Amino acid sequence: MDLGIVAEKEDVQLEDRNEEMHQLGDPQEEMGKLPGSKTDFPVRMVLSEEEKLKISKDLVELQIETNKMKERYEMENFELKIKMQALESRVQELELGSARVTGERDSLRERLRALESSRQQLAEEFIILKSNYLALGRELEQEVMRNEELTQELLSLAKESIPPPGPAHQSSPELGTGRAAARPRSARRGKQPEDAAASGQEQQELEGSLLGNQDHIKVELEKLKKSHDEQQQKLEERVLALGQELQEAKGAVGAGRRRLVEQSAVLLTSQGQLQEVEAENSRLQLRLKELNEEYRSRLAQYTRDVANYMDSKPSSVTGPSKAPAGQAAMKSFVDSMLRDIRASYRSREEQLARAARGYKKRLKDLARKHENLLIAYGLQREQIRSLGSPAVDCGPAELHFCITEPELLTNSSRELNRLREEKAELEMQLQELQKKSLKGASAFPVPPEQ
Repeated sequence: MDLGIVAEKEDVQLEDRNEEMHQLGDPQEEMGKLPGSKTDFPVRMVLSEEEKLKISKDLVELQIETNKMKERYEMENFELKIKMQALESRVQELELGSARVTGERDSLRERLRALESSRQQLAEEFIILKSNYLALGRELEQEVMRNEELTQELLSLAKESIPPPGPAHQSSPELGTGRAAARPRSARRGKQPEDAAASGQEQQELEGSLLGNQDHIKVELEKLKKSHDEQQQKLEERVLALGQELQEAKGAVGAGRRRLVEQSAVLLTSQGQLQEVEAENSRLQLRLKELNEEYRSRLAQYTRDVANYMDSKPSSVTGPSKAPAGQAAMKSFVDSMLRDIRASYRSREEQLARAARGYKKRLKDLARKHENLLIAYGLQREQIRSLGSPAVDCGPAELHFCITEPELLTNSSRELNRLREEKAELEMQLQELQKKSLKGASAFPVPPEQ
């Protein structure tokens, strides 16, 4: 807008100078009518007036063309600004999406930790139940052995308590004894079968009670085995469910990583488009600079021509005070025009400085290509990990190949580096959890059925 104001001032000053020229031309015509004046002087004055009008016309046309170029440049600059704003909004949306994916990943990581803690608790409960089962089994075996020992002792005691049967017939000399001795002996013989029957009954009752205790112990043992098998089956089902949930969590983490990689690729593409728009803006600024230099040189030439014409024009006004005043006015006009030109030069220098800063941003094109390579490398690592076994080496993480120069880093690249660092930490934690789960599975085998 400063160039338009300067051009309007120049037009006003040129019109004032034209009016002064017309006013100065009337006395010259009157002087040409005087006797003794040269006849070609009015002709030269007319030619000079035509040249002056032609110069003024050229200046006006030049100013109009400059205004048109300026309007076109402002229109293109406005369109480029709109594109830049759209790209910046797209970049902000992608950054918000990246933050959302980061939140989802954090929640999945917390869920993974909770699953791991519950798995550890179940493993501890399994260990406790297994130790209790083994202790109960040992106690049961000891009780069975103790019962068997007691049974043997009771049987031996029962056998010792039964007297041997008497002879069927007595000898003849004993028949001749007295009745007083025979009566007590016959009484004792009558009591011996009763004692034998009582001891046999007690032995049978003792054997029945021992057999009943053994049956009860066997029933209790079967119940313990059944409850242990049920608890073990429940624990196995719980471990399988936790393993499935762990796989689902891993799949969700992988999907989040893939979405993050895709959004990173879209972000880099948007940044590339933004850089292309900035390059187009720089090209238009360079074109405007060339046109300004051309028009400035032409304007300076016209100014010099006008100044030379005014300096070389003879003054038709008599008196020493008129000519210096005209020359001083022309000099002030030329000085003001030169000041305007210098101001335009300074503004153009500022534009060139901004363009230089824009060109420095192009140095980050290499960083963008490097980011694309890192994204492709990360996708290949994920594909290898999904297709191969856990023992396959997928190569180092993307964090080892990140750019660390602060001059080539942007906010998005710094955020991506931070996410890559967190991803590397999560991969290390996942590997440790896998190793622990394998060790736990090998340390707690399923006991065979007894």
